[in-house]
Amino acid sequence: MEKYMQKTALASASDHLFRLLMAAGAGVMWFVWLWGLSLPALLAGLSLGGLFWLCLRQLGKKRVQKREKEMRCVLGGEMALDKLLLLPDRHAAFQAALWISPKAPVEMQRTVQHGVTGMLRGQPVLIWLIARHKSTEIGVQPALEALRTAKENKAERIFLCVTAPVSKALKRFTEECDTDIRIVTREELVMLAGSCNPATDEDLLQLKNRRPKRRALSEWLRIIFDPSRKRRYLWYGLGLAALWAVTGQMFYPIPAILCLGLFAGCFLYQKRKGEIPW
Repeated sequence: MEKYMQKTALASASDHLFRLLMAAGAGVMWFVWLWGLSLPALLAGLSLGGLFWLCLRQLGKKRVQKREKEMRCVLGGEMALDKLLLLPDRHAAFQAALWISPKAPVEMQRTVQHGVTGMLRGQPVLIWLIARHKSTEIGVQPALEALRTAKENKAERIFLCVTAPVSKALKRFTEECDTDIRIVTREELVMLAGSCNPATDEDLLQLKNRRPKRRALSEWLRIIFDPSRKRRYLWYGLGLAALWAVTGQMFYPIPAILCLGLFAGCFLYQKRKGEIPW
């Protein structure tokens, strides 16, 4: 769940500041190009930049709402799959069959040890669940058990629902098998489960409380000089330097030098940790 954690307050504030500066810089450069470097050009440019920023903010709100809906779906699906691993075999298989019913409206008949039999458009099918932790890889053996159960129940098609990555051998087996085997991957199952069980505000609060407290200096240095931040530091520094070159305002060089210094610090930190050989 760590990949769904929110950004830090510093990262969010720097992103907002960067968008504001870019909008103001675009407006200022436009009027400076039209009227030359003068006070009216700067004031008109700042006004236009404010208008740009308000438009971007409105578009950003709609984008955030859409992303929040998707994120709630993904988080709810992840938590539902974690709970699925602890359910009894028949109960878990029945739950998986309910999740895939929007895409495969199977008329369920009865449950077996790890699956559910039913009819889909007049064709007997078997929904089979392979419940494994996402850190493991699923091989061919569970698919053989599903195929054996399908033949016993005279099912002509198998929906193989998996909660972990599948091996290349399993993919090859399903392609070469005479019986039609459709693999419902973990990603598909997460989205299907999340559409039925989106994450609530209480779930998001619990996830937020899982964030570890960062108090040690070494932990803060690891976050500040994380390699994934290098590109962001570089673009911030270059953008502020460009604003300084265009406007000549002396309050741009200091944050530009700071951002470029952090960009260089990322390389030094990686070299110190031995992640860069030179």
